[in-house]
Amino acid sequence: MIAPDVIEISVSRPPGFDFDAGQHVQLGVLALDGRDPHGRSRVFSITSSPSDRDILAVAFRRSPSAYKRTLAGLAFGSTVRLSGPYGHVTLTRKSDRPRVLVAFGVGITPHVSMIRFASEEALTVPIAVLHVANHERRVAYADELTRCAAENPAIRLLARSSSLALADLERARDEHPHAIWYLSGPPTRVGSAVADLRGLGVPERDIFTEEFIGY
Repeated sequence: MIAPDVIEISVSRPPGFDFDAGQHVQLGVLALDGRDPHGRSRVFSITSSPSDRDILAVAFRRSPSAYKRTLAGLAFGSTVRLSGPYGHVTLTRKSDRPRVLVAFGVGITPHVSMIRFASEEALTVPIAVLHVANHERRVAYADELTRCAAENPAIRLLARSSSLALADLERARDEHPHAIWYLSGPPTRVGSAVADLRGLGVPERDIFTEEFIGY
């Protein structure tokens, strides 16, 4: 558990399974502990770094769904079904444009792989992380994100425990005028932030989003 209501699980990384930081996978279980209208699989952002050849990690918020209850309760050595990777908003060693990563709550998960990778590989591309949670105790990965930012000066972390101010977005835009923006979290909060960015003149082509419904 990396926050009071968020769980990270790891599976063995299959031989030859290559991915870039920022991608996601579909993870399925063989049987459910109860009925689930959404079935036996979900799509999750990869939170582990591409540099970690041994494990593949994903994280999710606790929920009463039979799928997540089953996944969280799997015994060590259990078999899961994995497909992917998917997604094109990534960070690689060749990336040269700054990234502004805006996360609301558990929406930080797509960004964690990028931040871990940038820290481990000492990437020099600027990365600004704006992370908003409802309460300071619910900021997932808070300690690790702080450590990564301390280890790599190219990573700048701004954590908010209530709301994201327009001034926060404006400051990031001014500091990184040619950045790629990646926003993730609940649809209403992501949509509101996107509207703010449009108002600030950030080009539509530079804004990418991922909405978390949480089922």
